[in-house]
Amino acid sequence: MEFRQLKTFAAIAQLGSFVQAADALGYAQSTITNHVQTLESELGVRLFERLGHRVILTAQGKTLLPYAEQVIKLTAEAAKVVDDPAIPQGALTIGTNESLGAYRLPAVLKEYRAAYPKVELILKFVNCDVIFDDLRKGKIDVGVIINNKVREDDLVAETICQEQMLFLAAPDHPLARQETAGPDDLARACVILTETGCSYRLTMEKIFKDSRATPQSTLEASSIETIKQLIMLGLGISMLPRFTVEKELSEGRIRAIRWGGPIPDYTVQLLYHKDKWLSPSLGAFLQTVRSRWPAIPADTYD
Repeated sequence: MEFRQLKTFAAIAQLGSFVQAADALGYAQSTITNHVQTLESELGVRLFERLGHRVILTAQGKTLLPYAEQVIKLTAEAAKVVDDPAIPQGALTIGTNESLGAYRLPAVLKEYRAAYPKVELILKFVNCDVIFDDLRKGKIDVGVIINNKVREDDLVAETICQEQMLFLAAPDHPLARQETAGPDDLARACVILTETGCSYRLTMEKIFKDSRATPQSTLEASSIETIKQLIMLGLGISMLPRFTVEKELSEGRIRAIRWGGPIPDYTVQLLYHKDKWLSPSLGAFLQTVRSRWPAIPADTYD
């Protein structure tokens, strides 16, 4: 299995055409065909099938593709590192969720960009399950998540800080005016949930299950900003990290419910695969997060 064969395979998968791949790589079409046939013969599987004028990946081809892409990426990074190994450079792909990506990471990325301008930063917003899978497949270099403490044998999970979670409502919502509220009060509230697979939603569903509480109704939204607007309009209550609503709390547009039931503090964690090569760019990013992560305000809101 040669690098040029994997590069050809990945190009065909991306472009869906032998002809276009040949043009993109500067090969004759017969050379492209030979690369694929040799690779298929060595692996003992078919990697593509033809549907009209397009070619698509077989199941085996889909399995091989992320590995081929990782080989291509690492080869490019290796060439740059050898050129000047002391300077972080190349691409760094970061997987995170919307709340951290919008409210916490920008300050860190600003510091990192100023110190290491040669690194190409790629930010992907996905949920934690996808981040775990992408780390294992080499699709991302590092994950920055907010969740319960991660315990995965093949992933390194480094704790950065704790973040407070709050149940939130509009100031005139009945639960916001109560001295305390708990799971039993959900029977007369609409609960706004994040998308399926999000850690915030999983925590809320666990609270429902453990307390045998059933919300009056539910509403689902995938955007933190949308959820905040729904809360402020009085359409329901939700649970979010405090740092996502600091401004609205200080302005009195959202109120923290005095929650008497269980609610966890979440942990911000850096994740990378235990076998991952800590390139200069990745090592510098880890150190920047450790030293520059935004401080948590000490004040609280009633």
